[in-house]
Amino acid sequence: MNRPKLGLIGLIKEEAEKDFWGTMQRVAEIGYEGIEGAGELLQGDVKANVRRFHELGLQVATHSASLDHLRNDLDKIIEEALSLETSHVTLWWAPCNSKEELLRDAELYNAAGARLAAEGLKLCYHNHDHEFKTTFNGLYALDILAEHTDPKALYFRMDVAWITVGGADPAHILRKMAGRVPAIHIKDVYGTDVVGKWTAVGTGIVSIHDSIRAACEIGGVEWMTVEQDQLRNLTAFETVLVSYLNLKETGLV
Repeated sequence: MNRPKLGLIGLIKEEAEKDFWGTMQRVAEIGYEGIEGAGELLQGDVKANVRRFHELGLQVATHSASLDHLRNDLDKIIEEALSLETSHVTLWWAPCNSKEELLRDAELYNAAGARLAAEGLKLCYHNHDHEFKTTFNGLYALDILAEHTDPKALYFRMDVAWITVGGADPAHILRKMAGRVPAIHIKDVYGTDVVGKWTAVGTGIVSIHDSIRAACEIGGVEWMTVEQDQLRNLTAFETVLVSYLNLKETGLV
């Protein structure tokens, strides 16, 4: 199986704020290969920071952007992403209250994504559950967004747990989005009756194995990123380690 690189986001945020480089070393020693949104590297000597980051065996899997950044600060986002030596810029959340709103945002993504593509960067949209719970004439909001955006301008960072919470099958969605998914978020929940039942990867009900298999089958998936929005019973580093070991035990990393 052609395995994507394994990244990490969010879980060790508090530890990183206390001791960034010590935390990054621990993450690398466990077996992670990258971090999403390592904005700390932009403080001080960026080139030296990125070089030190690479020497630990880590890469910046993506830089972060908001809708406002895409509208008003795109040059800065491009400059920062290139400085971090990443090839992705990710929009982490956007609304889908109406089809008209989706179509307006699609125009923005096409324009911003084209600018990023000219610099060798991929603009990625990260889903939550509302893109699947919201439908228009039987189509998911995500389907409408995909239909009205240029595949060379907008890609999708698909979160398998949020897809599950949204009532859809992650493996099916990944196959449907083939060619536009450079990264997936590997996250787990122990229930979908209410939002927020997050748990370490491999200890919940999300079809993790099938999702990763699908990601490998469709090709083009460069990263899979472990995430847990809120801790359950384990500490942050226990969660990071258990998630990694559960993936390793099943041969997925």
